[in-house]
Amino acid sequence: MSDKARVHARLNGGNQLEFHDQTTQELTWIASPLYFDDDFIGAGHTAGIPAAGAPAAGYPWVKKIVGVAPPTVALISNSGGGQVSCTLAATSEKEDAALYWNDSLSLDVTKGLVWQARVALSVLPSVAGVQAVWGMGSAWIDGPNNRSFYLSFGVSGNGNVLMQSQDGVTQNAIASGVTVNAGDFHNYRIDATDVTDIKFFIDGVRVSGNNQIAFAATGANAILQAYNSVYKPSGTGVGTLVLDAISAFNFR
Repeated sequence: MSDKARVHARLNGGNQLEFHDQTTQELTWIASPLYFDDDFIGAGHTAGIPAAGAPAAGYPWVKKIVGVAPPTVALISNSGGGQVSCTLAATSEKEDAALYWNDSLSLDVTKGLVWQARVALSVLPSVAGVQAVWGMGSAWIDGPNNRSFYLSFGVSGNGNVLMQSQDGVTQNAIASGVTVNAGDFHNYRIDATDVTDIKFFIDGVRVSGNNQIAFAATGANAILQAYNSVYKPSGTGVGTLVLDAISAFNFR
């Protein structure tokens, strides 16, 4: 096996086989009881992403559009590897361009959950108040920070990446120390195998401190969905979030 890939086992309540690409720092395959993986490849995506409240059978995603300009959530045509963009318009209004699971909450943070995504911001949030988030959250609500529960990466008004969490008791928006440039893809991972110490990684480097972020929610409150959005409460600001791949896995 080349130096670019290694296989190892996770010991977080059970043996779990992973393939780890040492070049991209991506988990490329995981033997897990529950596993979701989407590279946005194939004809199933080209028909267009259905609107929130009207999901298509066999297709996990819906889009939520707020604003009349309008903002957009759409497959990027002929993109290498398959990509979806969430894009705000420059019109002065409240806007949201969200891609999520139609509030079908399925990812249990308390069951050794690991989420990862390959993401770029082709247009950085242009002004304060414009924000992009990618990760996991509870049901859609007006404004990503108003969700009842979430674990996400985010930026607001610039390219400085934040580590974000809300467990019903404590809300965090902590600087990761990483600043991204427009158009650059990075691999992001949230590892919740220890809910008292949620680990955030960017390109394989841990950016959260030891025991810096915990997730205290349990039961139904700990069950989330994949949730990605660019949002602004008002104004003419813009931003574009590009999603290349999203995966999540955990024990039952």
